[in-house]
Amino acid sequence: MTDAQELLDVRFNPPLSLLVVDDSEADRELASIALRAAFQDADVHQCADPLAAEQTCDAGDFDCVVLDYNMPRLDGLALASRLREKFAYLPIILMTSVGDEMLVAEALRGGVSDYLPKARISANAFRRTVDRSIHVCGQARIIEEQRGELENFAYALAHDFKQPIRQISTFTRLISDQIRDDAPGDVQQHLGFLGDAARRLSKLVDVMVAYTLLNQPPTIAEFGLASALESVRASLAPYLAERSAEFITLGALPMVLGNETLVIQVVQNLVANGLMYNRSEAPRVEVSAHIEADYCLIEVADNGLGIEAEYLVEIFKPLFRLHTASEYAGTGLGLTLARKAILAQSGAIWCESTPGVGSVFHIRLPAARPAGAPARQQRPATPH
Repeated sequence: MTDAQELLDVRFNPPLSLLVVDDSEADRELASIALRAAFQDADVHQCADPLAAEQTCDAGDFDCVVLDYNMPRLDGLALASRLREKFAYLPIILMTSVGDEMLVAEALRGGVSDYLPKARISANAFRRTVDRSIHVCGQARIIEEQRGELENFAYALAHDFKQPIRQISTFTRLISDQIRDDAPGDVQQHLGFLGDAARRLSKLVDVMVAYTLLNQPPTIAEFGLASALESVRASLAPYLAERSAEFITLGALPMVLGNETLVIQVVQNLVANGLMYNRSEAPRVEVSAHIEADYCLIEVADNGLGIEAEYLVEIFKPLFRLHTASEYAGTGLGLTLARKAILAQSGAIWCESTPGVGSVFHIRLPAARPAGAPARQQRPATPH
């Protein structure tokens, strides 16, 4: 290898900076020796105290951290969790002499990248484990960065679409007004189709913006379901009057732990669907709720068309439609957004239905704390 090639290798593949955290001096040294054998020229640091190791990570820039499981004051899992909160893509490997499958599962859930029993420590084992952890964490960083870029691009694109859509709608209406008395009937019909298409496209863009924004974790707090449903009733009042429909709430409505704005949007969407996909002479939607264990179970029941059993899962998929646009207007994303909003609040949503009788949508959300119980802190929900 030439001197120039060696310089390029050093530039693009700099020596690794590694940290070994173990309260046993002998085990620390053994791991350090194995790491230096696995990665020549690696800069291997040692730390005996887990709390000091956290400060060391704050001050340094490590390519990988190797932790012991059994340590005083802070075990390896707790330290891994604290490091993961600060360094989302830091490769973390857990070493232990008391490993089992339950520990491995807990470690991986707690932020550990990989796991290595002390009995299997060797240069080859460290080389495979560290390389794999660095690769996986690096790919996770790239994916997250690309996801963020795509979200920003989608949001900007949707925003930019709004202006030409408004222009199409406006000029279509102006043309229609100017030629109303002179144009053949089919021209007016075509202009009507054009205006309807622009309105559908505008709604679709709005839905796509909402879908993108739902990738951000919502603020979670306690709120009263009764007041949320009154907001739904107020928003749908014109539509209820137009359809001569009933929107009924049954029984006492509990407190819920979630995002009130999102819950209002979800229930409003379900109620509107129950009235839209409905051929009954007296369309009706009933909403009830009860507490079960630590959850609030909300039911939105309608007397609409109903859904065939084979489609009960499909209806939550993007752009899935059971009816053509000429039969029932819609974007095909309403239930997708509803599911995404509920999952963002650590909840669940599913449907039971009987064709010709109606559907019942079930929403499960965390219940608010009982009276006298310790207050729960407001927190962002984990996105799914």
